[in-house]
Formats: sequence, C-alpha cells, structure tokens
Amino acid sequence: MRFRSFAVLLGIAALLAPNAAKTGTIPAQEPRYDPETVVTLSATVLELREVPKGGILSGLHLIVDTDKDSDLDVYIAPMHYLKELQISYAKGDRLEIKGSKVKTTAGTVVLVREVRRDADTGYFRDAGGKPYWNPGS
Repeated sequence: MRFRSFAVLLGIAALLAPNAAKTGTIPAQEPRYDPETVVTLSATVLELREVPKGGILSGLHLIVDTDKDSDLDVYIAPMHYLKELQISYAKGDRLEIKGSKVKTTAGTVVLVREVRRDADTGYFRDAGGKPYWNPGS
C-alpha cells in the first residue's frame, strides 16, 4: 500500500512540474552563445548597467545604439573579469563589437566575443563562445 501511495504522489508531482515552469518557480537559464548568429556591430554606448551577481548574465551590460538597432543590450562579462583585465567602458564610447545576437524572454542580447575601441581590443570568449572567465565564479 505504501508503494502505491508513493507512486500516486510521484505521478502528481510529474503532472505539476510543467505548471511550475510556467509560473516561474524554476529559474530561467542564461542564453547560450550561438556561433551561427555572430554579428559585427559599430556602436555607441548610451548607458552602462551592472547586473548583480546571482542574476542572469550578471556583470556589465552596455546599452548601445547601432545603425540598425537602438537601445540594444550587449553583455560584456562579469565585473570581476573586467577588473582583472583592467577594462572599463564609458557612455559615448565608439565600439566595434563582435558577438552572438540571441533572443531571450526579456528581448534580444548580444553575448560579446570581442570589443574593439580605437587600437585596443578586449577578448571575452573564444570562437565557439566559451567564456575566458571561470563561469562558476
């Protein structure tokens, strides 16, 4: 009899799991870099945003204006990695950005592979999209 009760509870849990995903009780996954969607953009930084550690795509985001997009979200890297490289960006910077432009539930974001400003280039991911920083940190 105990086995039957356990089986019934397990069945109910399996039925409720899809509903839990719809209500947001399961955390969303970070978007993945897709080498098939790589773009190169000339952009001007409009705004800098820092997503706190623990959030999706935590770290520095630049909101940029390009010839085709205004207010485009560009994810650079976690703050600790930028500090390690001693890289910073500012409002008004003109940048050449290469990265994967992907759709998320919150909109479109570019996951940066490299950023060029004048003669300086910051490298953040390899050609396959693997981050150069430790993803667990």
